[in-house]
Amino acid sequence: MSKETYANTVKRSKKGEIPHLACVVCGEDDPDLIEMHHVDGRNNSEWKKPLCKNHHFKVTMKQNKVSPKARSKDTSLQNLRAFNIISIGALVVELGNRLIKVGYEMVENV
Repeated sequence: MSKETYANTVKRSKKGEIPHLACVVCGEDDPDLIEMHHVDGRNNSEWKKPLCKNHHFKVTMKQNKVSPKARSKDTSLQNLRAFNIISIGALVVELGNRLIKVGYEMVENV
């Protein structure tokens, strides 16, 4: 999230306005670029997080490596748990990559 976007979000929040949804990974808040990601897949969960189209694609591609049968709501509890771990792991990977990038930017700007 850029400094300007962050400042605008804080201002809106202080005014009592509901801030726009922003990607939980990069902070993108353009409403045209935000999609709601089903963390455990559409079939298994109403747990949703906002992601920009880019991060939504990346996370969903990792989820889609699991066969549809193994991630369906009729699969075994073990498969559902495994899919949950994969889903959360995919989000954590994207968040981790973003944190590393921010860390390097901080070091360069010292």
